[in-house]
Amino acid sequence: MSDLRFALRQLAKAPGFTAIAVLSLALGIGATTTVFCWIQGILLNPLPGVHRQEEIVVLTTSHADQMWDTCSLPDIKDYREQRDVFAGIIASQVTPACLTIGEQSTWLYGQIATANFFDLLGVQPLLGRLFLPDEDQKPGGNPVLVLGERFWRRQFNGDPSVIGKAVQLNRHAFTVIGVAPASFRGTMSGLICDFWAPLSMHHAVANMGSLEQRDDHWLHTQARLQPGVSREQAQAVVDAVAARLEKSYPNTNQQIRLHVLDFLHAPYGVQPIMGPVLAILLAVSLGVVLIVAANLASLLLARAAGRQKEIAIRLAVGASRVRLVRQLLTESLLLAGLGGGLGIVIAFWAVDLLKRWQPPTPLPIGIGTEINTTTLAFTVCGSIVTGVLFGLIPALRASRPDLNSTLKDGGRTSSSGSSHQRLRSLLVLGEVALSLVLLVGAGLCIKSAQRAYHAELGFKPDRVLLAGLRIGMNGYNEATGKVFYARLQERLARLPGVESVALSSWFPLGFEGGPQHGVTVQGHEQKPGEDSSLPYSIVSPGYFATLGIPLVDGRDFTDHDDDSALKVAIINETMAKRYWPGQNAIGHKFKAAWRELTVVGVAKDGKYRSLNEPPRGFFYTPFRQGVWDLNLGLCLRTRGDPSLFGATLQRELRQLDPNVAVWATITMDDYIKAAFMAPVLASRLLTWLGIVALVLAAMGVYGVVAYVVSQRTQEFGVRMALGASTGDVLRLVIGQGMRVAVLGIGVGLLGAFAVTRLLAGFLYGVSPFDALTFGAVTLGLALVSLLACWLPARRATKVDPVDALRAE
Repeated sequence: MSDLRFALRQLAKAPGFTAIAVLSLALGIGATTTVFCWIQGILLNPLPGVHRQEEIVVLTTSHADQMWDTCSLPDIKDYREQRDVFAGIIASQVTPACLTIGEQSTWLYGQIATANFFDLLGVQPLLGRLFLPDEDQKPGGNPVLVLGERFWRRQFNGDPSVIGKAVQLNRHAFTVIGVAPASFRGTMSGLICDFWAPLSMHHAVANMGSLEQRDDHWLHTQARLQPGVSREQAQAVVDAVAARLEKSYPNTNQQIRLHVLDFLHAPYGVQPIMGPVLAILLAVSLGVVLIVAANLASLLLARAAGRQKEIAIRLAVGASRVRLVRQLLTESLLLAGLGGGLGIVIAFWAVDLLKRWQPPTPLPIGIGTEINTTTLAFTVCGSIVTGVLFGLIPALRASRPDLNSTLKDGGRTSSSGSSHQRLRSLLVLGEVALSLVLLVGAGLCIKSAQRAYHAELGFKPDRVLLAGLRIGMNGYNEATGKVFYARLQERLARLPGVESVALSSWFPLGFEGGPQHGVTVQGHEQKPGEDSSLPYSIVSPGYFATLGIPLVDGRDFTDHDDDSALKVAIINETMAKRYWPGQNAIGHKFKAAWRELTVVGVAKDGKYRSLNEPPRGFFYTPFRQGVWDLNLGLCLRTRGDPSLFGATLQRELRQLDPNVAVWATITMDDYIKAAFMAPVLASRLLTWLGIVALVLAAMGVYGVVAYVVSQRTQEFGVRMALGASTGDVLRLVIGQGMRVAVLGIGVGLLGAFAVTRLLAGFLYGVSPFDALTFGAVTLGLALVSLLACWLPARRATKVDPVDALRAE
């Protein structure tokens, strides 16, 4: 306690030093804690509420070299038999649904899942019960529903009598059997599910998928490994099963393989989007920690150099070196504690930045970014380690001064030109170099985000409104669904302010991935490892005009392209070049889903899944020639603000069929922001961390130069008394500080050239060695360093020579 009281008095005597040290620590610890919280919530703990989730793996299939997100149920049942490897396998699919209670309808997201879903995940009911083992066996025969706690409290005010209550889900009667705890959000990481229904009710809830077809890969699949079984061992077993299935079912399982992945590498959920961003942020935050460490060490060295006389007197009158080190370490730990406390306050504010910056979407996004006990423990331990590690070296150096020379010094410190100053200069040099590397990386990501916003998408998203429909739940089939969609399209096209209306099963650059089908072309020799599966979309006439997709050859679909006409398709430029290089693709044929399609048009290439994807083949089929998916979406091109047409669309739907409702409307400008999420988040967060690094570097330069100036006050007074001008003193101080900064910038440029090449795969339209970015960051850092040197140098010129000589 005596050491603590003395440390408090010492820090209070140097408020400038204390403020700079505490703020440096707070910025560094706050930034690192925030990034650690994101990594823990998104990558390390992707399934909150799941028991021993480290045993859970993701199962995905692939065809040739094309990875698919999903598996088919017959394949899943075969892999379930490997009980020596898997404790169990579950399958599920996310879907929106309309829940009706009385006269009130609410759209919500949930999952249809196998009966062992909750048991395998170790989720216990908050209320009632969960699925029974046989509640996924009889198609359409298990109309039971489990609600999420959040929805239960929001919709039913936490009323326990909801158990046994009958509700309408997609116009089908369901009975509520239980409530799952709020800690469990489902198995689609980043998405909050509000209900779960058995897989046997898939037609009533999702109106998609097959429980019998082996080639219908539509279920997201996870498994729990048996104790002691590694992922590599499981992969070896499933490889053998896949080879056996290929021989048994050559028509459906040719070149189909199963992959056992940890959740970190799952191809769906929030990990593929945020994983690369968080990897970059982790590297940057570690750089910030190093800058903080160098900053704190240089400040403590400067402070120790200024206290050489005090420490020498203490040693001369009998103080032990251990006692002095303990005292100096107490001061360091006190600084670390104050910095860590303020850093936690900063982290509590910064941790919600991901939620504030996520793009608009009808999906119930839920990214785990709460600061928990693990995060707090990390912060406390980090603060203690920082205080000990970077307070120990200055304490050890300060506790062994040359007593003879220090005590003979007539009141001036002799730190100038000493090893202390050289070490401080080296630390500041490292700070500046690291800051330049981080700022260059942030600058490249900012420029990449700007280029992404102006990327050639292959379509025009402005003035387009998208709307999702789920007419399968209203009793429509393929025949009646075609009539409904045609009548709706006609009604909307007649509305004032609407230029064109179209239908599509999938829209580009959203959160949801699109379907794919295997394609075969007569005469095309498939190369080893070449993927024959291509993404496709079912569209109506007018789709290309509505989205502004140019047709470079051939014609658009027409109302005459129905079941009685020739089966046709429109392909994109990449598909035409791949299968018919140097030829006109119009009139050529290919097979997809066991149907032969004739090419009648070629559309311009575009972006489909991501901004930085390579050119990929894509084809479109007319919805009148077989609606494989009743859940089509509407797209309207308007003359004004498209968001103003939402109410009009709802009114027209009610007049056409009062039972059909839109589950979501969104402008296409907002819809495609999902594709910009990674570069935008990276640019914003790296900008934030880059500013932190810049401030820390400036504080490091300023803190060391200012402290050295304060220790050389008498020297400057003597120089001015002997005739030195104000400019001489300014040049002396600024020159010494800028020499270190310039050297740091030089080292930083070399480091940036070595590091930024790692960003090449993440950047869009920007070279990792962009000269403008390197030049702007170098100039900016040099100006900030100059300002950090000028402020204490200006104070040095204010020294009164008379006071300096009197003190001397």
